[in-house]
Amino acid sequence: MAPLTDRPRSIEPHLELAGRIRRWREARGWNQQALAERSGFARSTLSKIENGLLSPTFEILLKLAQGFDCDLSDLVRAEPVALVGRMVVERGTPGAAIDNPNTRLWPLGADLRGRPFQSMLVEFTQADLAAFGDWNRHQTDDMLHVLAGVLVLHTEGYAPVTLHPGDTVHFDGTMPHACLRGGADACRCLYVFAPR
Repeated sequence: MAPLTDRPRSIEPHLELAGRIRRWREARGWNQQALAERSGFARSTLSKIENGLLSPTFEILLKLAQGFDCDLSDLVRAEPVALVGRMVVERGTPGAAIDNPNTRLWPLGADLRGRPFQSMLVEFTQADLAAFGDWNRHQTDDMLHVLAGVLVLHTEGYAPVTLHPGDTVHFDGTMPHACLRGGADACRCLYVFAPR
């Protein structure tokens, strides 16, 4: 099972997410066990998330989106306003970040439905591989483009790769990996991924 933060979350974005998960589950007539089984993790984990006792990691958010058969961006952002056409302009850093133990995430273009990929701004805040915890692994094809700072990408089967602003890496998200900041400052990247 993917690691979870053990810190309660009472700030507004986390409460909105917890409420949305519960509303969506109940609207489908599912109990917690049904959604947990569809998503591939324990019912007790879902209960803690819905009650604001745990903050889901990126891996758990991906599993929840798969359980709901929706885009991750639909799950983590407020219900979108209907669009005319297929264009969204976002200026500056969008909305509140979703904090995880090793990252901060900002979903981009959440109002665009039906696209084959999703995008986020991500900050990698952890510099110590020993403190990273379980490596990430998810059912996506991934691309990271470094905007600021230094990214050190550790993957199973490859030597660590160091990337600087302007550098890009494409990789199989199912391959265990850990993204670390390589300097004193957080590393900010554009993250584009396509669920499989």
